[in-house]
Amino acid sequence: MATERLLHLQGEDGGFEGEVVWCPMLSAQYVLLHHVLGRPLEPDRRRGVLRYFERSRLSGGLWSLHEHEPPNLFVTTLVYVAARLLGVERGDPLIEPARRFLQDEGVLGIPTWGKFWLALLNLYDWRGLNAILPEVWGLPRWVPLHPSNWYCHTRLIYMGMAVIYAQRFQAPVTPVIAAIREELFPDGFATADFAASRNRLREADLYARPSVWLKAGFGLARLLDRFHSKRLRGRCLDAMIGGIKWELRTTAYTCISPVSGMLNILALWLRDPEDVDGRRALEELDQWIWEDAEGGLRVSGARSASWDTAFALQALSTTSGLEGVPHALQRGATYLRGQQIRVSFEGYREAYRNDPQGGWCFAAGWHGWPVTDCTAEAVLALLAADGDAADVTALGEAVRFMLRGQNRDGGFGTYEPQRSLVGLEWLNPAEMFGDSMTEHSCVECTASCLAALAACRERFPELIGRVETRAISRAAEWLRGAQERDGSWRGVWGVQFVYGTFFGIRGLLAAGTGPDDPALRSACRWLLDRQREDGGWGEHHRGCRTGEYVAHDTSQVIQSAWALIALLEAGETDRTAIARGARFLIDTQREDGTWPRQDMVGIFFRTALLDYVLYRQYFPLHALGLYERERAATEA
Repeated sequence: MATERLLHLQGEDGGFEGEVVWCPMLSAQYVLLHHVLGRPLEPDRRRGVLRYFERSRLSGGLWSLHEHEPPNLFVTTLVYVAARLLGVERGDPLIEPARRFLQDEGVLGIPTWGKFWLALLNLYDWRGLNAILPEVWGLPRWVPLHPSNWYCHTRLIYMGMAVIYAQRFQAPVTPVIAAIREELFPDGFATADFAASRNRLREADLYARPSVWLKAGFGLARLLDRFHSKRLRGRCLDAMIGGIKWELRTTAYTCISPVSGMLNILALWLRDPEDVDGRRALEELDQWIWEDAEGGLRVSGARSASWDTAFALQALSTTSGLEGVPHALQRGATYLRGQQIRVSFEGYREAYRNDPQGGWCFAAGWHGWPVTDCTAEAVLALLAADGDAADVTALGEAVRFMLRGQNRDGGFGTYEPQRSLVGLEWLNPAEMFGDSMTEHSCVECTASCLAALAACRERFPELIGRVETRAISRAAEWLRGAQERDGSWRGVWGVQFVYGTFFGIRGLLAAGTGPDDPALRSACRWLLDRQREDGGWGEHHRGCRTGEYVAHDTSQVIQSAWALIALLEAGETDRTAIARGARFLIDTQREDGTWPRQDMVGIFFRTALLDYVLYRQYFPLHALGLYERERAATEA
């Protein structure tokens, strides 16, 4: 049943893709963007967004960064303003609890990104923001603070913000804006002390408060902003506009994400409302939209076609003897082959980019931002589907792309290697998120790349020379060093130690670790010690903020699949534990072959939980496929 269900989800093009569910922040910004541009949403879209706002409320009628977190001032404010701009009256049950919450908490304490959007709408004063200097992009590249050293998402978000900040644009005060002002500032908008609120932040919204050094930098930035050279700023802004246009043209006008994409649209619109690239980017925002009658219209923060297809094919390869699977594998492989970026983009060095040739994106090839582990998982999927018939030239390009993402310490980053020799997290101005300032090695990317490189070496040894062999050794050494004393690894992109240990074990095995190796046995023992009475595994996302393992109250299907896959691949000899894990997955499967939705298990920047819809289909299938295959081999 699970195989049949997954086959049913395969698209006409051969790919697989499920929604990556986050929070209504982006949908709210989508509404705010259209208001600033003077392009109100069409009635159907207005109804769709409001439906989503209704469906994404917490039990108390407010909104947050994800459904498992207490109310968040940042998200609730943006949703409230967006709903009002869509015509919802202040006393409407949809937003009445939010209005009371905002007045009780005080909007002046909203995190900086919220202050920024409110200032654009004339619901806040630009004097209440710390300066975002375009001149930072004019620094020499060898300066550690240069944006080329920042994590790419952060770099692109603040490039758009800096261009907009330089304009200090504010939308006209219409009757509805005037009314919202009264609702957000019941003591009077005119009397609000915006300048004194630059660093006023609601504690419950924060991951970390700005450091002393960052606050000192804010003070210096205000001084520089006050006495800046118009000529220098103009040159910096011209270069940044060129960078925005390059980003648009190399991403099919989508940008790396809609977060920076919407800012880029605003930046170009402020320079020229008729800018061709800006208008095209506004049209292509539809690439990020998911919509259905039940859930409404929402803007997703990511598209995952290559990622989902790679894991779906790997899961299906464990059941390749079933009817329909071989054909699905070939269709999926054809789709994946078409998503590889085969040609470099002219100008990638000037844009502070890694050479994209040979890589796969998290989304499809149109996205233009390949990732090391997405490339690795695509390679593993193609090898599983194509075997000896795989395109050796394409695999060679993929190998070279992955190696360009290896860090000095031997581990692998995501989009590009770490460039800064010093830590920059103290500079992080995004108070709600953590670990977002620089690339760094993570267990998932390192393990995936190790697995792909090892698989290429086994199938096509001519692809792995001395350079690649050395890269594998360095990655294996880093992976061992990253293992916790208790045998686990802390993941970055999933919750959290179960996810990290799932990949850590895969990486050790790919590096040639034997079954009796202490590191491998310690990792397996860690998983076995956390198996629950019902046979499953469950880790709570709460520990992502503190870096600690926190047991969940209930077993989670996806995490149980991760643990079972890891134990099976590691050759775990505790057959009772393995059988109990498989029984949990079988017992929780529904009659239609699917598994129920539980807590979100994807995460980024330590606080933003994500629900990868297809995870609960292909990971349990993969685990059960391995289990049945091993059981059949044992019985034979």
